[in-house]
Amino acid sequence: MSTTTARPQHEHRVPVAIAVLVNLALSLLLPNQVLLFPSWVIPSIGVLLLIPLVVFNPRRLTRETTWSRWLSFSLAILLTVANQLTVVRTIVELLTGHANGGAVLLTALQVWVSSVIAFGLVYWELDRGGPVARRRPELFTSAEADFQFPQETDAKTAAWRPVYLDYLYVALTNMMAFSPTDTMPMTVRAKMIMAYQSLGGFILLALVISRAVNIIS
Repeated sequence: MSTTTARPQHEHRVPVAIAVLVNLALSLLLPNQVLLFPSWVIPSIGVLLLIPLVVFNPRRLTRETTWSRWLSFSLAILLTVANQLTVVRTIVELLTGHANGGAVLLTALQVWVSSVIAFGLVYWELDRGGPVARRRPELFTSAEADFQFPQETDAKTAAWRPVYLDYLYVALTNMMAFSPTDTMPMTVRAKMIMAYQSLGGFILLALVISRAVNIIS
């Protein structure tokens, strides 16, 4: 009887590309008061970073080079930093008393969704060297895991590998519960990033949204 383990299938490009485009589209809808740059700057840079990655791996993430790895990680960092700058600007608008309540509520929702997408990308890029490296059995078993999913503890799913939507779920539950749920952070860096994301979610809930409601009322 053969004991060969099925090789994990390479991840699809489409879900990640859609998530990035949604994030960039949301940034175009933000009010000028919370922007440090013109609304087209971040989407333009994001598209310029995304295009060569799609050309390099158009359907599935089968190849990786040093430049593609750095380009992909840079895209995740760009979206995350832009998102956090928007959070800061929104808080400043609230504290100075010049914010419009309805606009702040809409901005908070846009920033919240963008944060889930962006941090999901960071976790996806960070864990075990990224999406391409995770498909190599020798690297997956030897690399230090930043996250441990329930499927990894079941021998029946030995060939299972997390995809972007799994990390998006981690980011979503972290923003809603302010803590990990079924997936555990295993390294200090993963714990610190999740803690920072939770803090941002708490600020949006406790300060931005509540303050906006007070402005409306």
